[in-house]
Amino acid sequence: IATLLAALETGKISLSDTVDVGEGIYISDSDTIKDHNWHRGGYGKITVEWAIAASSRIGEVLIRERAFDDNKSEYEAAIGQIGYGKPDSVKGLDVAASKISPIQLITFYNAIANHGRMVQPQLYKDSVAIINPQIASKANIDSIRQVLERTVAEGLGKRVNTNKAKVAGKGGTIQIGNPNDSTYIIDFCGYFPTDNPKYSIIVSINKTGLPASGGLMAGSVFRQ
Repeated sequence: IATLLAALETGKISLSDTVDVGEGIYISDSDTIKDHNWHRGGYGKITVEWAIAASSRIGEVLIRERAFDDNKSEYEAAIGQIGYGKPDSVKGLDVAASKISPIQLITFYNAIANHGRMVQPQLYKDSVAIINPQIASKANIDSIRQVLERTVAEGLGKRVNTNKAKVAGKGGTIQIGNPNDSTYIIDFCGYFPTDNPKYSIIVSINKTGLPASGGLMAGSVFRQ
């Protein structure tokens, strides 16, 4: 989601653009990237919006490459510009210096729910501190909200659907340690109700072994 928002801000990407993720296997430099459905032949040509809603890892890479080419520093600067990785500190909690912590991730999603207004997370009730009054253009924030709603309505976040409230959000799965390590972090981050958000929630689970799916497993906890 952060990659997509940063790409939208460049003006080089729109949700209706198409990316060709082929049969679900893509070579980027020395890395082999596989989509979750590669063994079923992949998604082929899809829109940018569906690439994110369907959690295509290849789609995300193609979006980043189209917006920033191979300019890693430009990409990192754009990600920082939209506040991804903020805040630098939270009273009462450790904030990771080298990776995004759950509190930073939910701060970012909460800003999306807030139509772009990023606020400092707190462990107590106090006055609201603003980190950034507007992390990106309102039009691009609206596009992100659209993607997050579609992810839950039709994409890989369908497990979160409930008749209690309309939810927007997205799951993620990463393998930690070396490639032979079977430890995963699975999460789902979102907010509800989508039209007038009241709550932002993140569910983050450390899991050993497969299957490991943020949308299915962490998403089910989010739904409950």
